[in-house]
Amino acid sequence: MTTHDRVGSPVRLPAWRTVVYEVALNGWRILRETVNDFSLWRIIEYPWATKALELRRGDLVLDVGSGTSSYPHMLAKEGVDVVVLELDAARVRWQLAKRRATARPGDGRFFPLVASATQMPIRDGSVARIAAVSSLEHIPDDVAAGRELGRVLAPGGIAALTLPYTRSERRAFFAGIRRFVQVEPNAFVQEGKAGSFFRFYTDEDLQRVYVRPWGLAMGRISGFGRSLLNWRYHETRMTRYWRRFVLKDLLLAWIVHPLEERFDRSEPLYVMFTLRKR
Repeated sequence: MTTHDRVGSPVRLPAWRTVVYEVALNGWRILRETVNDFSLWRIIEYPWATKALELRRGDLVLDVGSGTSSYPHMLAKEGVDVVVLELDAARVRWQLAKRRATARPGDGRFFPLVASATQMPIRDGSVARIAAVSSLEHIPDDVAAGRELGRVLAPGGIAALTLPYTRSERRAFFAGIRRFVQVEPNAFVQEGKAGSFFRFYTDEDLQRVYVRPWGLAMGRISGFGRSLLNWRYHETRMTRYWRRFVLKDLLLAWIVHPLEERFDRSEPLYVMFTLRKR
């Protein structure tokens, strides 16, 4: 994977188009009850990551920890080549099957890769664009993942990351709703659910894990999920509506999220930022 002359037209992925693509990929039923955790946070994250990566048609993006996310398919349908990197082989097969079922002429290329984010089979400095959308917080050895991101990122390249955030310390997650057990500072595992590791990051953690190892330049941090969208909706009993009625999430992303980010100074659930290799 090497950088190349960027001559394609700019790629835009507004919130409404993510919903249109999600319907095209998974059918109209997702408007009633979604799949792949496509809901409010993704409607915020996918447009942000696409803009932050300054994408053009023909660019190549390494999507780290893709899982069963629809984001790499949305990029491919915008003419972007995508490497889907995921440790779980079954999820990579799912991604490949989804690609075969929904591919159309003019799509970007799609490269499935079963590999760990902590040990990527990719050359040093060879990837100009990296996306890690709500994925790195599930990796226990995040220090190794941070080193690998910096290693494979090309000089002048951009990585777009979204990560759970806390200003000091998180002692509970979904308290009273789901049983999460704290396993280390700011890290939790859902009881009875394998592979449910979830980590929150402080400002110092972000610097220590993702910025300092390779001397990367961090862009402006923005957040989402503050007092209304998180504390009065997501981490409450209202979360039973989280996967239902996706059009409500489009309205929340359009109206409530911008107002919350402008006027609410409470702690966000997630932060979004870019990393650049000098």
